[in-house]
Amino acid sequence: MEKQGAVMRNEFLSYMDVKPGGQTPTFELIGEGFNELTESLNPVTKESTYIHQKNKSTSVTGYAPEFAFTAENFVGDPVAEYVAMVGRDRLTGSLAETDIVNVCCFEQGKTAGTYRADKQHIAIKVDQVNGGPGVESMPLTGSFLYKGDPVKGSWNPSTNTFTADSDTLDE
Repeated sequence: MEKQGAVMRNEFLSYMDVKPGGQTPTFELIGEGFNELTESLNPVTKESTYIHQKNKSTSVTGYAPEFAFTAENFVGDPVAEYVAMVGRDRLTGSLAETDIVNVCCFEQGKTAGTYRADKQHIAIKVDQVNGGPGVESMPLTGSFLYKGDPVKGSWNPSTNTFTADSDTLDE
């Protein structure tokens, strides 16, 4: 049975592959050190004005989603360390890309014991990796910029693995 009622932030989890390019993804929870992770869909629209109408018509033609993050430069957490390394080393192009899996822990996946999830390729944009006022932790801020379409599937929390839905493998 699906959950009913308000969804809490801790029921929507995200995992990042902190060793991209490896034979097997190494997904780690985006959590420790991260104070905020907010998804913005950034819809792309097209406006048209037709000759028989006084008002414009607007259509949604796509999306440019991103996840803005605010975190602490947190030693000992694999995700915070990986993101900080991307910024500190000023990585660009494919070196600043990886995958994340967004998991809806309030919706059952295709098989028992799994949750509905989407895998998304991203580029990591780090705005701040060092600095801040004295006696405070150093900030780590930026965005995870979505690249292309998500892959729909299921997340197995006991193995930290993502399985794509069979009907999305041909897309």
